[in-house]
Amino acid sequence: MEIPVTLLRKEQLTHDVVRLTLQRPKNYDFFAGQAIDFRLDRPEMKDKVSPFTFTGLNTADHLELTIKCYPSHHGMTEQVAKLQAGDEVIISEPFDTVALKGPGVFIAGGTGVTPFIAILRQLKVDGKLPGNSLFFFNKTRADVFMQDEFRSLLGKDFHPVLSNESADGYLNGMVSADFLKANIGNFKQPFYTCGPEGFVHAVKAALVQLGASESMIDVQF
Repeated sequence: MEIPVTLLRKEQLTHDVVRLTLQRPKNYDFFAGQAIDFRLDRPEMKDKVSPFTFTGLNTADHLELTIKCYPSHHGMTEQVAKLQAGDEVIISEPFDTVALKGPGVFIAGGTGVTPFIAILRQLKVDGKLPGNSLFFFNKTRADVFMQDEFRSLLGKDFHPVLSNESADGYLNGMVSADFLKANIGNFKQPFYTCGPEGFVHAVKAALVQLGASESMIDVQF
């Protein structure tokens, strides 16, 4: 089912990441970690649909999406960057993405963190956040978003990682077995990873190499 909703607000979180606040239809229910198909009713976007994960809580009176925009790709996110409050967008019914298996390590590359935002927020509400940690990989400090909230949620268990620069308060490196071994002590726990396809494959391969069970690694692209 396709549902037209109004964009209430658009906020610029970084140079290329926006937060969309959308009208919430009556009786529209979802839970943390679910996603929707997103479409724009415009001739140039005919038949183009993109999946995005809700980043807000299901108790809010609105819907929230956090999206990285790629103008050079000339696709959906280029058009998302041009949206203004009052515009109409079309969403689907929610569908499942991340399958939680208990407290564990979340490993995200760039906006691969978006499926984890609502999950971490909901775990906080439910009193189930202890035992979880987040490694958030980006190229530079300018690419990192929501770090204040992640630090507030997770404290010392939030680990921002930069691949292209070194800075105080950040780990430096790329995903590899050596990096994960140096920063994670227990590989007999659930792992949740999301990001670009190459990043996710590298994370999974490194975790398996270090003894993590494939059945305990949730993979999202």
